[in-house]
Amino acid sequence: MADRCPPPRKATARQATPKRFARAKIGSPCRLEISPSPSLLLVIVTAAILLPVLLTGCDKKGHAGEKKTVQKSEDDFLDKDAKPDERKYLLAAKPFFVAVANRKYADAYALLSSHARARMSLDQFKPAEQDSDVQQNQSYAFDNVTAEQFAYLMQYVEAAHGAPRAPKMLQVFSSDPDVLNRRSKEQFGAMDSMFAIGAMPDWIPADIRRASLRGQIHTELSPQELQNVAQREGISVENLKQSEDFDPYFNLKVVLVVEGGQLEIGYFEFLPPSIMD
Repeated sequence: MADRCPPPRKATARQATPKRFARAKIGSPCRLEISPSPSLLLVIVTAAILLPVLLTGCDKKGHAGEKKTVQKSEDDFLDKDAKPDERKYLLAAKPFFVAVANRKYADAYALLSSHARARMSLDQFKPAEQDSDVQQNQSYAFDNVTAEQFAYLMQYVEAAHGAPRAPKMLQVFSSDPDVLNRRSKEQFGAMDSMFAIGAMPDWIPADIRRASLRGQIHTELSPQELQNVAQREGISVENLKQSEDFDPYFNLKVVLVVEGGQLEIGYFEFLPPSIMD
């Protein structure tokens, strides 16, 4: 298969970094400003009391880059506001997200349904960025994908976004059968289906589709990519890593299906960060 696919190309720093950070203005998150007022004395006294607390909080935030993805429990990234009947979908999709986040691609592959393994396209791992990529990606489709082939295709995800390192969040997007099968008559039904199932092929039976989930996985950029981003932002790599605005990740969309009486991954797409996140 490696001969048929173009080799994964390493993304530029701009591609590998969420857009919101590229626009962020890096500066000190804690700065106390006092303006003259009739109650200036009260402000000064209050500031003298609170300043040590504020500075301590600022220091903790400044070093959050290394701790902000530490989870209190293994379910910490699951949607806390999920409805009771959605919980089973979160638990069914969780092992796949955890396996991908831990770069255990053989384990992730083992969690795919026969429908997901039957056929995969490059678009699922490397969405087209320009018109010239569309035809090329569509021409690379693979039947009866093996665990080794799946691991190879994951190189495209890592090249574009960095190496996965931890789950960030996971939520149920839709369990509406009409949305999951592009049959919704609602005003924005077509858009809902696009977000829910993307390019999921029609040959996957409609009656086995149960829910669409969308989540995010934290990634780690290579030293060179970190240097490139830091240089572009005009700050040091250390300050870049400590910034609360710096949090590289990618999106992962999955559709659960029923196979053998169990909920399994029937389809998936790896997607870049978006302003819709």
